[in-house]
Formats: sequence, C-alpha cells, structure tokens
Amino acid sequence: MKASYLLSLPLFSFTACATITRGVHDKLSVLSEPSGANVMLSSGERGVTPTKFVKSRRGDSFTVTVSKPGYIPQSLKVESNASATGATAMAGNVIVGGPIGAGVDAVSGAYNSLYPNPVSVRLAPLRKSAAAAAIRRRGGASTTTKSSSQVKPSSSPSPLTSASTEPMFPTAKAVPGKPGYVFSPFDASGRYIDVSGYPSGSKAKDPWTDKIFIVP
Repeated sequence: MKASYLLSLPLFSFTACATITRGVHDKLSVLSEPSGANVMLSSGERGVTPTKFVKSRRGDSFTVTVSKPGYIPQSLKVESNASATGATAMAGNVIVGGPIGAGVDAVSGAYNSLYPNPVSVRLAPLRKSAAAAAIRRRGGASTTTKSSSQVKPSSSPSPLTSASTEPMFPTAKAVPGKPGYVFSPFDASGRYIDVSGYPSGSKAKDPWTDKIFIVP
C-alpha cells in the first residue's frame, strides 16, 4: 500500500497543475451599451450582446467587432497574455509538480488569459455631419430654384411670335421647262434667276434689286 501510494504521488503532482485547475480555454464575455448588438469575431464566431465565447487561452490574437443599426460600429483586439492568476499557479506548480508540470502548463497555455475580458463597448449613435446636411440643403435650394424657373414664363419670344413678327417674303415663280430657274417677283422684265443650289423654301436674293424672295 505504501509503495503504491508513493508511485502514484508523482502522477498526482503532475496532474495538480494549472492545466487542470484553470483549463486550456477561457470564456470571453462581450457586452455593449445598448445591448442587442451584433458581435462578429475575426475567427468566425458570431453572437448578440450580451454573449460569451469559449476561446483557447493560448492562441493568436483576434478582433471583436460590435455593430448595431443606427450606431457607429467598434472593433477591439483581444490578445492572449500571461496572467497574474496563471503566474501564481505556475509558481505553486513548480514547487509541487516540478519542471515537468510547469512545462506542460506553458505549452497548453493554462497560464494565459484573454485581454481584455470582458469586452465592453458603448456604441455611439450615428450623426449626420453638418457638411452633409449643408450639401443637402444646397441641393434642395437648387432644385427649388430650378423648379421655379421651369414654371416662370419665359421672356424670350416663342417660335410662333418670332414667325409672326418676321417680315414675309414673296415666293418666286418657277420658269416652265427650266428646272432650277425662277422669275424674280421684283423684276418686271422677266429675267431668269438661277436658284439650282437653293433648296425649296429657302431664301434667295434678287441680284438686280437686292430683295429677298422664297425659292419655290
């Protein structure tokens, strides 16, 4: 019995280390004000505040992002560092379990803790910047001005008014059997005028009187 007890003593000393008493995982709490915010870890886990995640005490750092509609999202970096509690456990373990137990705890990360823990954030509500508001106000004023100008009667004459005030020109008569030639309405002698380069309805000038007529 005594021999069996002595043989089991090293095993007891080995197992009574921080790896057993503290465990290799830590519970990370995430809180927010207001609550009900979405939580996303860069390692892939998701939740809604208040929430907890089970993470390895010894691992790579990761980012916690807390977001909620209508609020500015916040992100915090969580790291694994040696803690005071772990250091105390290590000191006791060296005395009780020797260097072997201490080495096991160092490898497992049982001496470490996650910082910060808990992750607590206060979300600030989104506010419209004064610059954006000013731009919107200017845009509204410009739209109002444009709308007003659209309904305001134009001071320029309409095409109908312009046509009615424009002097009326007589139309020349085509010369029978001579396409492209006309009789000037201002020449009583009946001389021909070559208008072959003028489209129908355009204005041409009588070379003898310098008066304008319309090409038929």
